[in-house]
Order: sequence, then structure tokens, then C-alpha cells
Amino acid sequence: MKKLGTFAGVFTPTILTILGVIMYLRLGWVVGNAGFGGALVIIMLAKMITVTTGLSIAAIATNTRVGAGGSYALISRSLGLEAGSAVGVPLYLSQTLGGAMYISGFTEAWIALFPSHDPIIIGVSVLVLVLGISLLGAQFAMRTQYIIMFVIGVSLVSFFAATGESTPQIVVWGDFPQAPFWAVFAIFFPAVTGIEAGAAMSGDLKDSKKSLPRGMLSAISVSFVVYVVVAYYLDHLADSAALVSNNTIMMDISRWKLAVAAGVLGATLSSALGSVVGAPRTLMAMGSDKVIPFFRIFAKRSKAGEPVISIIFTAIAILVSLLLGDLNTIAPLLTMFFLITYATINLAVALQLGIGIPSFRPLFRVHISIPIIGFLWALVVMFMVNPIFAAVAWLLIITAYLVQVKRGLQAPWGDVRAGMFMAMAEWSARQSEKLRSHPKSWKPNIMVPVEDPLTWKHRMGFLRDIVFPSGTLRLFSVKIAEESMNSIIRSFSNRIFRKGPEVKVDSEEHSTKERQLIALAEPLKAEDLLVTSSLIECRHFLEGISITSQVMRSMYFAPNIMFLSMSNDRSKDERLEDMIAVAVREKMGIAVYSQHAKNALGDRETLNVWLRRSSPNKDLAILMAIQLHRNWDGQLRFITAVENDEDVARAKAAQERLFDRARLPVSTEAVVLVGNFKVVLPTAPVADLNIFGISNELDGDTMHTLAEAVNTSCLFVKDSGVESMVV
Repeated sequence: MKKLGTFAGVFTPTILTILGVIMYLRLGWVVGNAGFGGALVIIMLAKMITVTTGLSIAAIATNTRVGAGGSYALISRSLGLEAGSAVGVPLYLSQTLGGAMYISGFTEAWIALFPSHDPIIIGVSVLVLVLGISLLGAQFAMRTQYIIMFVIGVSLVSFFAATGESTPQIVVWGDFPQAPFWAVFAIFFPAVTGIEAGAAMSGDLKDSKKSLPRGMLSAISVSFVVYVVVAYYLDHLADSAALVSNNTIMMDISRWKLAVAAGVLGATLSSALGSVVGAPRTLMAMGSDKVIPFFRIFAKRSKAGEPVISIIFTAIAILVSLLLGDLNTIAPLLTMFFLITYATINLAVALQLGIGIPSFRPLFRVHISIPIIGFLWALVVMFMVNPIFAAVAWLLIITAYLVQVKRGLQAPWGDVRAGMFMAMAEWSARQSEKLRSHPKSWKPNIMVPVEDPLTWKHRMGFLRDIVFPSGTLRLFSVKIAEESMNSIIRSFSNRIFRKGPEVKVDSEEHSTKERQLIALAEPLKAEDLLVTSSLIECRHFLEGISITSQVMRSMYFAPNIMFLSMSNDRSKDERLEDMIAVAVREKMGIAVYSQHAKNALGDRETLNVWLRRSSPNKDLAILMAIQLHRNWDGQLRFITAVENDEDVARAKAAQERLFDRARLPVSTEAVVLVGNFKVVLPTAPVADLNIFGISNELDGDTMHTLAEAVNTSCLFVKDSGVESMVV
């Protein structure tokens, strides 16, 4: 299919849509209510939105290839399919209502010339005419607009050569006899929305990067001058009463009435044609992206590339709109839908400029203040025109966005959301670096060395209960290198300088272990937890833990706890003690988990926390217990062992003070056992998990002894010194 250039594809449909029904049939009414000064303010306020939006569209269009769908394509390729589809529906409605408005304007002008004709028959006849032209293709539709442009030019000459009586002075500010300022603005605003007519043809352009900015901005400039001059002449040639009471006053006071009548009919016809050509392309684009019901039907094209089904559906929607409303009813609704679209386009550009991603480097550059002004002003105007409709409209858009997010749409192109959230995270990280770390901001950020991912599946639920809902998990494993370091260096050098045979970096074992780690993390990621996994290659496991812990401690969102698993194989105790030493060196909290061979964590209900007087590890033990109790919603019990009965009351009082300072649940139980610590262990109340502190002297053998004595799963913890259970 032959592509269109700047003049035919953008400037012509844009200027003809702007110089349309509102200019001929409602600009006089606007001037009659607001005066020339008020009308000038309304024109400038409306143009402020379309100028900023036009500049934003130009920026996006010169940064990326814009396919079919106009503004929908621009938004979906910037903010993602979810945002594009949420705004695409009101955009399509605005284009469809625009078609109804233009046909309604044509009917109004026709009835002024031929009062005896039936307006319904006229409206339906015009709809059938533009439907037929649009089905012949965009190329044919564009060619008909050259004739209409000539007719509009002649009509403006006829109006400027008007023979009406001049008024003695210009009305600077009107009395607004028929409508308040913002209601008048809402009626006028569709006059300046012609940029959508050009943007909707983006898929039919030879070079959208050049044609869209040039065509739209030139049409906006020319139309602004025309509107100001026409408004001045209207105020100069007729009084306010005549302007507000006679919608066809431009025809009545012009030198050649038929010329202006032809201009009105031609402008409204061309604008209606632009809507019937442009709106189906938006619908087709949404169908192609599978974001609307019955997407396969709406995405279909004819052999000539025309969206025939979408065109017919749009014509039916326009017919329904014609039967339900007139020009004054449709125009305010149209204003709201267009404002939503323009606000979103400006937001997309502002975000891309604000986060500074290298991929956004448009050939047409705009300052970030331009889209910000466009976005904010569009929002303000929406709520000034109709606050209830504006609130409901945005609520529906947000709901539609959330529905599309839940669908999990995947697009072949990227969007700026990942960059936007990354920029926010980086900004937050920089700000947090400036602030002194405090125990009040503590949450469980855990690093987990995983020797064999296949044996960790049943431990992940326990880790989830520790970190949920806001903690983080950093899973990593180590692949033991089979080559010496010198051999690795030689292999790397050979690859760089092409010496000798190429060596594969990733072995099958490496890839398998990496997939196993990812599989471990997936269930937790599904709950929106921040979980990362990585596999490193080292000469032995302990070296991998040491290197990884050093690297992670220097990162943003650094882990504050190392979580280790205690094996039933006593021969591994020495390595466990070495890993604990690494965590102590890196000033991290330590959690060592010993899982019961048969019962695991039982019913995940009851927690025993063992504390002694002046325990150096009580802060982390209590914080871990609080996290587990929050997610288990069971019984929390604190146990203290004392040597004799005389110490029981004092121990009870100490526990009560602790409960109060730590703001523990009122259901927390205090238990004091009398006797030697190791002797009373087996007599303690039964629990699903027992939490012990790790003393400086505690070794792997002692941890095994304690776990066997209570005959449950155990968690051994050691403070890093930065935790506090009282903040």
C-alpha cells in the first residue's frame, strides 16, 4: 500500500479537523458568552494542552517507530500494554464521539439551509457516505480532503469579506449569559483536538518520525491564527445577543452565504471522515495487541490493508451516539476523553525524560517542563470542567489498568516502566545512603548459601515465613571449579586473543544448578517477595561464601542476616563453624536452622524462645520470633531457666518487663523452668520450633545436643549488634 507524506497524511487531516464544526457553528456562541477577550483566553488555554501534547507526540514519534493506532501506539510502547489499553478505550470513544459530533454539526448546518429536511435521515445519509469513502481506503479518503480544504479556504475569504454592521467596540470580557466559563471551554475544546486525526494515521505514513511533528505543529500554528482572527471578526461584526442565539451566524453575515455553507458542510464532512478512518485503526491496533475482547475480529484487515470490520463497528457506534445526543451533549464528553488521552501522552514523555534512560533520545527534543505542564494542565482542566466525571473516568482507567496487569500481558517491545522503577529505587537508595542507619528501619534481609538446591525445597517455606511481607532473600550457590586458577586465566586469555580452541564458559552442570536455584525462588517471587538467585564459580564452597558475603555487604539493600542450614552429618560441623566465622567477620546476624528429620516444623503454630539473663542475642531472637509469629499466628512462648526457686519471681518480672518493652502480643506466654539448663530442656513445653541464642563458645556439637534434647526443629541466632527489639 502506498504510504502518505506529511502534507496529505498529517497536516491536511489535522487542519481540516481543527477548522471544523466548532469554528463554524459554536465559535460565535463562545464569543457571545465570553467576549473576544474571554474567547482568546479559552483558545489559548485549550491550545496550551494541544501544543504541549503535540510536542510530546513529536518527541515520541522521533524516538521510536510508531505503528498503526496513533496515540494508543505511542502510549502502549512507552508505558506498556496495560497503560495503553486502559487509555486506548477512552481514546477510541473520543474518536468515535468525534465522528458523531461532526455529523451532528453537518446535520445542524444542513437543516439551517433546508429546514424541511429530516435531521435523522440527513445524519444517517452522511454516515453512510463517509463509511463508503473510508471503505475505499485511506488513500482515497485523503484525496477527497484536498477539495474540502479549498472549499474551507474560500469560505474563510467570504467571511472575512463580510458586509455586516460593525459594533462600536470589542467586548473584552463577556457576561456568560448562557453558560459559565468552564462549560463554554468544554464546548469549545474539541475544536483543537485535530492532532488526533493526524496521529491516528501514523501507520499509513512514509516516515512518521518526520511527518508527525512537522504536520501537527504546523497545523496547530496555522489554526491558532485562524481561530483568533475569526473570533475577532465575529465580535466585530455582531453583538453578543446575536452571537449566542444564532449558531449559523457565520453564514448569515458573510459576503457569500453559500460559500460559508459549503465550508461548514465540507469541514464537518471531512472531520467525520477523519474519525471514521482514524478510530477503526485505533480499534484494530488494540485488537492486534490482544487487549480487548474479540481481538481477532477487530484485528482483521482486508487484502488492501483496511480494517473493514473495525470500520463497520465504528460506524454503528457513531450511529448510536447520533441517536442519543446532539452537538452540545457530545462535545463535553468528547473533551473529557481527549483530556485523558493527552494527559497520559504527556505523562509518558515526562517519565522518559525524568528517568534519563539512554534509549529515549528523540530527534525532536523537548524540555521536561513541557510534558509536565501538559499533564498537569490537562488534569486541572478535567476537574474544572466536571470533577465527578473526571474522578469516575480516572477510576475506571485505573481499574482497567489493574485488570490488564492481572492478565499478565506480554509485548514484544520494551517500555519505560522497568527504567522508571529502577530510577525510583536508585533515588531511594541514594537518599538512604545519606541517612544514618538505625535499628528502627531493620527488616530481615537474608543471604542464603545453598550447597545443593534440590535439598532446600522444604526449607523455603520457613524462609518465606521469616521474611514475609517486606524482607528480602538472596539465594546463591557455588560451583566448584574443576580447573586451577592458572588454567582458568589461560582459557580466558585464549578466548580473548583467539588462541587455541574456544572454551565454553557455562557447563551443563552450571546451567542445571542455576535453573534449580531459579526454581527455588519462583514460589516466593509469586508472593511479591524480593528474591534473587545467583551462581558463582570458586575453588571451594567456603571461598564462595566469603566472596559473596563481601560483595553483597557493599551493595544497596545489603543482607543483614546469613541463614545457614545445619546438616545431620557431624563431619560438616567444622565447615558450619567456618561459615559462622565469615558472617561474624562481615558483621552480619546469623541464623542456623536445624530441621527435625521427621516432624520438620510440625503445625507451624507454637514457638519457644529461650532467653537467659543479659543474653547478647535476645534482639535478633525476638525479632525473628515476631516475624514467625506474625506469619504463623500461633502461640509465642518465652522460656527462661533458673538455678533455684528463689529466682523464679525475679525471672518472671524480667520477662514481663521484656514483653512490655518489646511490645509483644498479649497472648505471649512466660515460662520459667527451675534447674540446670541442659537438664530442664527435655521438660520444656512442646513447640514446633525452638529458638536459641548462639554464644561465643557454642559450637556445632553443642547445637546438635540442644536440638536432640528438645526433639524439634531449632533455630540458633546470633546478633550482629545493629538489631533492637525495643525501637
